[in-house]
Amino acid sequence: MAENLTIARPYAQAVFEIAKQDKSFDQWTKSLEALACAVSNEQFAYMLSEASSNEAASKLIIELLGDLLDEKGQNFVHVLGENNRFMVLPEIYQEFIRLRDDYLKVQAVEIVTARPLAPEDEKALVAKLEKKYQVKVSVTRTIDPSIMGGVIIRIGDEVIDGSVKTNLSRLSSTLK
Repeated sequence: MAENLTIARPYAQAVFEIAKQDKSFDQWTKSLEALACAVSNEQFAYMLSEASSNEAASKLIIELLGDLLDEKGQNFVHVLGENNRFMVLPEIYQEFIRLRDDYLKVQAVEIVTARPLAPEDEKALVAKLEKKYQVKVSVTRTIDPSIMGGVIIRIGDEVIDGSVKTNLSRLSSTLK
């Protein structure tokens, strides 16, 4: 929801600034992911909503995820509790990831193939993408036998479709 993202953005920006200052992107990524997963769980979300106070809800989260939360993470949970913002944690996490990836020049890439790529082929493809876009790529692999062969690459808003299915479709259209 756009409203949740509007609420989440300043929190994500604050966490991002702390992570940048402390060079603790990995720690915050793990903490925020765990927090987002916890509040996305229907039963845990119900427990939070039934807590006697925002402070009690904060304590419940810290008890559950205490090992993943350092002092700053626990303080963040308290701030969210004071402002009754636990339910926007998934959006905070997503926005933090976007800010982190922009800062670290990391671009998410989805590679769709009909069968798994050989490791050396994937390495070569990743190297070419990193060179072309001048970013480090984070790869998500998807197997889709319906494309028959070739590869579809999604990077940002761009789609590079080199699948056999699409090429056959184009050929068929040309021959009509």
